[in-house]
Amino acid sequence: MKLSNASTRLIDGMPRLIQAGMGIHISSARLANITSRLGALGVVSGAGLRHVVVEQVRAGATEAIAAARTFPFARYVEELLAFAPGGSKHRSAVPVDHPEPRLGALAKRLTTICAYVEVAMAKKGHRGKVGINVMWKCALSVLPTIYGSMLAGVDALVCGAGVPMELPGIVASIRAGKDLSYTPLTGTDTHTHLSIAEDDPAPVLARMEPPKLLPIVSNFAFCKRILDTWAKRYDGARPFAFVLENHAAGGHNAPPRNKVAFTETDDLDSYFDKVLGLGVPVYVAGEFPGGGSRRDYLHWLERGAYGIQVGSRFALCSDSGMRPDLRDAVIEANRRGESEVVTDLRLSPTGYPFKRVTVPGTLSDPRVYAARPRACNRMHLARSVFQEQSDGTVKEAYICPAMPEKRFLSLGGNPADLEGRVCLCNALLSTAGFYSDVEPPIVTLGESGLQVKELLSARQVMEEILTPEYVAQAEKELTEPT
Repeated sequence: MKLSNASTRLIDGMPRLIQAGMGIHISSARLANITSRLGALGVVSGAGLRHVVVEQVRAGATEAIAAARTFPFARYVEELLAFAPGGSKHRSAVPVDHPEPRLGALAKRLTTICAYVEVAMAKKGHRGKVGINVMWKCALSVLPTIYGSMLAGVDALVCGAGVPMELPGIVASIRAGKDLSYTPLTGTDTHTHLSIAEDDPAPVLARMEPPKLLPIVSNFAFCKRILDTWAKRYDGARPFAFVLENHAAGGHNAPPRNKVAFTETDDLDSYFDKVLGLGVPVYVAGEFPGGGSRRDYLHWLERGAYGIQVGSRFALCSDSGMRPDLRDAVIEANRRGESEVVTDLRLSPTGYPFKRVTVPGTLSDPRVYAARPRACNRMHLARSVFQEQSDGTVKEAYICPAMPEKRFLSLGGNPADLEGRVCLCNALLSTAGFYSDVEPPIVTLGESGLQVKELLSARQVMEEILTPEYVAQAEKELTEPT
């Protein structure tokens, strides 16, 4: 499909605008469905889906339950719908990941079908392109998230918070229906497994196009490393595109070049042309003087970028999954000129810098942080540690700097790692309205989010970037009967 505006023609059917995958449930299925049918690559967040979708099913959400019933393997459907009203697990806790394959099997199956449900809901009713953001630091959920989204026909895997060196091999193995077992090359030392041979997904996946692969990277060196590694390990595999962002983007950023702060060398202009010279299309993210406007869009297209990825404007739109009270508080503070985006080098248990916005009542307030009990019961960002037992055996366990101090230290954690950490899993779930009794929320935005001073719908944001004419034409072409 090609839209009428020659300057915005699609290549390989992929839009030039990406609505970014953000937080947990901020880039929800609802948001991605709207942006996809209007001509963007709508991206759902892959983080925390096992909790988000289960809680939707537990609340009796008809759309989520209907999507679950279309999953191709009955056992998964039964296990998820057991959490529905009247089901055997309606009031049960959602299982957490576990590095031991047998103990972690149910959690992985739930993650698989929950990823499927989220993507299926995002794709419903149109022919637009839908992607999923896969957070590489959530090591134990990476494989089932990719598997479930592929079964739903996801069009793109957008992977960040780590360098996805193994991505082409994972996709190929899933399409072949092979069990997977690997230790990520970067970002974690947690050994991960996924058993899918019993499902026999190959016939299902053979009817679908493989997803486009879009690593999120922060400098030229990572781009070159991905190209070299993929070509050598996976028979010349290449990304469809790089999503190139720097420290101005929201969420997790790459570690700073020095121990104190980011430097001017993180400016995209210093390495953009070098990345472009690698011959892979580039989307630009994070660095938008106009806040992610049409001016920014046209500027980067003129520089040679394939397109741009916009997050903060969509996070603060009326169709995102952010709690309305938090969204409205940020916009009102922006109007008064009182908002601040801080790169916090301590907050995330991953060790990566993390953007937070100063919002009263959230973890950005030192008093709120000081009053919170330490909690870590989702385990998405925990890593494996190995302890020798008195009988000489070795036991694998989780460790996370956000967990209660006594437990962390008993597992060999460094006391210095405890300072300033929060349970980011629970905090981001709280920001979307889930489990707010466990951890106060935290709002993350890119620096351009400070320029959002009015509440717009996702459609209005799209129209401002791509023009109303483009959006109207895209909607017509992507929703008209086949």
